[in-house]
Amino acid sequence: MERQTEDCLPEAAMLSDQMDRMDTSPATSNSHYRPKIQTTAMKTITTMFLTFAIAAGAHAQQYAHRAKIVELDGQAQPTPRFSVSGPDKKKQDQRYWIEIEAEVEVETKDPSGFIPELETRWFVVIKDKHSGKPVRLMGRTTFKNIRTKDKKIHVSAYIGPDTLERLTGDDRPRESDIEGYALVISGSGIVTDDRHAAGLVMVTAEKESKWWEVWKEKSLEDAILPKSKTPFAPLWTDYYPTEKEPNP
Repeated sequence: MERQTEDCLPEAAMLSDQMDRMDTSPATSNSHYRPKIQTTAMKTITTMFLTFAIAAGAHAQQYAHRAKIVELDGQAQPTPRFSVSGPDKKKQDQRYWIEIEAEVEVETKDPSGFIPELETRWFVVIKDKHSGKPVRLMGRTTFKNIRTKDKKIHVSAYIGPDTLERLTGDDRPRESDIEGYALVISGSGIVTDDRHAAGLVMVTAEKESKWWEVWKEKSLEDAILPKSKTPFAPLWTDYYPTEKEPNP
């Protein structure tokens, strides 16, 4: 028995030595390293797949909503009158506002059927009667929880009587006093057809000049008001989306 054990030791040592050479010899280690190459390749493929999957998920989330302005117009509106009891009545002259309204087609991939937020930026050009030059009025409103069930919504903004009379010199403004309207819509994940911004902008005059972006004449910030800042605030609450309160 001892003889057989001693005879086996040299063979075991030779086998161990051969295995060591396979592990360390570049010339004889191709088959030994092939599984590691395959594992590395699989890791690379898996990483690429996860990267594409994450990017696709982010892309789908980023473009979750669709909006397209289909109509933009303005009209003169008298200040609304409300009947109240208690306080003494006060005599008031009838004054007029310009109401700007847009119709917007909307869709969403959100299972709730609602778009979380939609921002509107309004621009209007009126000629200043005193200087003879056009003035650009600006304002913005953010809406929240936009319902898409009907596939369309309406949004509005207002120019007050004092601003209008100051510029036009008339206490009863007319639609013809307005030389041009522009509306720009934006929001997280909101796109229009083919991911181009054409449907997110509507202009009623001189669209090619992009006057709402590039303006060299006088501008009035916050001259276009959200409905919540006007006497129209309590009206048509089911017709327009809810406004989001601005951050303090």
